[in-house]
Amino acid sequence: MIFALLPVKNPRNAKQRLYGYLPAADRELLARLLYEQTVTALCRASGIDRVVVVSSDGAITAHARSIGAAVIEEREQSSHSASADAACRSAMEMGAETALLVPIDVPLVAPADFETLAAAGRAMNGRGVVIVPSADGTGTNALARTPPDVIPSCFGPGSFRAHLDQAHARGVPAEVLRLPGLMFDIDTPADVAELMERAPECGVASFLRSACVSR
Repeated sequence: MIFALLPVKNPRNAKQRLYGYLPAADRELLARLLYEQTVTALCRASGIDRVVVVSSDGAITAHARSIGAAVIEEREQSSHSASADAACRSAMEMGAETALLVPIDVPLVAPADFETLAAAGRAMNGRGVVIVPSADGTGTNALARTPPDVIPSCFGPGSFRAHLDQAHARGVPAEVLRLPGLMFDIDTPADVAELMERAPECGVASFLRSACVSR
């Protein structure tokens, strides 16, 4: 079974790299909008047996349940990697054979991107890692792991190379999958400007445009 795991940090603490560009309230709204868009795309994707939202935020977990996603409630959040690995262990207890670890902050993602990632994970035939790098090639924006604990998470600066190294050190087959919808994320004002240019009419761009105008 293929589970899609969506770790969601507390939205009140999200998007800190946009500090000074957006006020705290707008950064929180942006995080919630990104989450809702991403989880909706996941639920619409075929080839995924279960969508699981991992969060300590009550509004996030309530929304997830309302649309049919499973929920793992966190008591604390120490790091994205710790949340991801704990979620993988829980998913394995629920029957997951492959875990897709995906981010919320990918405004151009579509269900087809998740379907392609799931298919690549399925093609690993019982053991392997599929890595979707960030747009700059240094980070990791998504992972498919078969089984879910086949390597540990190493999210953060340099995580693309770190995940490859973990796979190679363990003799785990690894594939790099470049999906534009998953590679582009929103972290900095430069990312906001790029989104406005690439997809000015998308929901996230419209929100950011109205937030910037109202400042």
